[in-house]
Amino acid sequence: ALIECEAGSSNYEGMLAVASVVVNRMKHSRYPDTLYGVIYQPGQFPPATDGKVDRVLTRGIKDSCLQVAQEALAGKNNVGDCLSFRSASSGYEGTVIGSNVFF
Repeated sequence: ALIECEAGSSNYEGMLAVASVVVNRMKHSRYPDTLYGVIYQPGQFPPATDGKVDRVLTRGIKDSCLQVAQEALAGKNNVGDCLSFRSASSGYEGTVIGSNVFF
């Protein structure tokens, strides 16, 4: 559901990049080690804290987002060890994929 909220209108690469950040965080000592913990960590993903993720879960997640999530959890990654992303227009430097920059 987070992938759909953050990159649902993006292409496959953009969705995989968001999913990869979540998986990278689960593996990193600064973040919770569970999917739920990473997604709902306070101050991290606005769609999780404003209820949008829960609304998507209630109505059902797009099949394409589920597929990308499964691939990321199985090890597919297109952002290396990036732990964050912002809008590409934010001024942050990093790898631009779709409308986001990953760093």
